[in-house]
Amino acid sequence: MVSQRRPSHLYGWALMIVAVFCQRCHGSCPEKDLEKREEEANVVLTGTVEEIMNMDPVHNTYSCKVRVWRYLKGKTMVNGEVLLDGGNKVMIGGFGDPGICDNQVATGDTRIFFVNLAPEYMWPAHKNELMLNSSLMRITLRNLEEVEHCVDGKLPLCCLLSLSPSLPLCLSVFQSQQDCME
Repeated sequence: MVSQRRPSHLYGWALMIVAVFCQRCHGSCPEKDLEKREEEANVVLTGTVEEIMNMDPVHNTYSCKVRVWRYLKGKTMVNGEVLLDGGNKVMIGGFGDPGICDNQVATGDTRIFFVNLAPEYMWPAHKNELMLNSSLMRITLRNLEEVEHCVDGKLPLCCLLSLSPSLPLCLSVFQSQQDCME
């Protein structure tokens, strides 16, 4: 009977160690709330990475040519100088930036991009480029709905359907967001 307890006891410790390491890895790159990320980005778009280019070996950053599928915010900020290849592609820089948690892509990846126009101090190398402002988001129905609701300033659907204890927190975040808009 003792020999049967030891393996289960060891599995318990192993799970505990894995949980601690996973928490550390996740906590090493704190991500801002979606509402804050959306506010700080002048442009939010969905797109597919078509080409990776302009690799900077010193800073380990790179830019990508992205085919735009949809603008969720800031379409008017993207003018003719920024648009490429007939108007449906843009250049986005800042991939690999260690200040951004999820900052890596491969050719063919489709994501939600939170970007700003490149500031003048980054010219001429990044003139007419959009710069990654925060982590990329995978495209899921839930992610699209949450980003759209942030852009529109509406209560996210997940809050309305929530039966969990997080509902009061979700509603308080939404209320503080509404207070800021008034």
